[in-house]
Amino acid sequence: DFLIDGIEILRVLPKRDERKGQKTIEVLGSGNENYGVTTQLVKKKKNKKSRPSRKGQGQKTQKRSEARRGKKEAPKRARQSRGPQRGKRLKAKRSHRNSVIDGLPELHKPLAREVLGKGIPSLRKTLKDMELPQGFDAEILQYAEKINKQLKTAEWHDRADAVLKNTKEIDLRDFRSVVAAGGQWAKSDELLGIQSQLESSLRERIDLEHQQWLSEIKKAIEDGKSVRALNLSSHPPKPGTPLPEILMEPLIDLANNSLDSDTAPHRWSVVAQAVAFSPIRLKVVPKGTPDRITDELIDTIRKNSDRIPNIAGLFTASLEQAVD
Repeated sequence: DFLIDGIEILRVLPKRDERKGQKTIEVLGSGNENYGVTTQLVKKKKNKKSRPSRKGQGQKTQKRSEARRGKKEAPKRARQSRGPQRGKRLKAKRSHRNSVIDGLPELHKPLAREVLGKGIPSLRKTLKDMELPQGFDAEILQYAEKINKQLKTAEWHDRADAVLKNTKEIDLRDFRSVVAAGGQWAKSDELLGIQSQLESSLRERIDLEHQQWLSEIKKAIEDGKSVRALNLSSHPPKPGTPLPEILMEPLIDLANNSLDSDTAPHRWSVVAQAVAFSPIRLKVVPKGTPDRITDELIDTIRKNSDRIPNIAGLFTASLEQAVD
């Protein structure tokens, strides 16, 4: 003990023996080295909650089932009218573009690929970040713009070749875009000749598509397919082409007869949607309104009320009530 006067020794303990190794416990086991796994399948217990434990619970379950079934059977919303598919989309090869790159010196090819992939603005930013000597980047940009012009011309040439190989089936949108771009990229005599062929083929293609368009509308009217006839009338091959009078009057009569009190609300909504994008939208006067006004029908009329004011006027009270 440590006291004020000094240290007082109480007793002396013997020195402990040093431990030479860690003490471990050896597990002997049963001596059987065949370890197996026993599997036992247990029957699933019946859920007591599935049975109606109280009076009236079974009726609630039945009501929920009927509600879910009603949601599945709910009519689909009317889709916006779409134009018919007029041809295959353009898939051009890259033969002329690759020829331009292959014709460049090896040191210039990375620059061409950079311009082709990211454009001149990205190259200008890259050169600015490199902090080159003053005026050094101007020569690079001038050369890059020259290469870019050659690549754009070659790409148009590839697209023009693809159109000429399939002028009767290529999509008209792609056909028109290639012809329109020719005014910028067709500068040589060879490309000007290709541009002339494209313009002539486009005129022939549009005239053919126009006749087919009129024939399809006429057949749809004769078959009583009002929605198809209306959708076709809203997508002429020649943009802005008016519908001939010989087809307009029968189409108006067909649309009026399709919008009557005997027509189901969902069908009424689909026809009204098609009328909203047709050239006769301001001339259609429905024969009547459905006996049952649904939310789907009101939603369709409200979205297209500016395009079909005559039809929207028949649902003024319902539209105001829906807003409230």
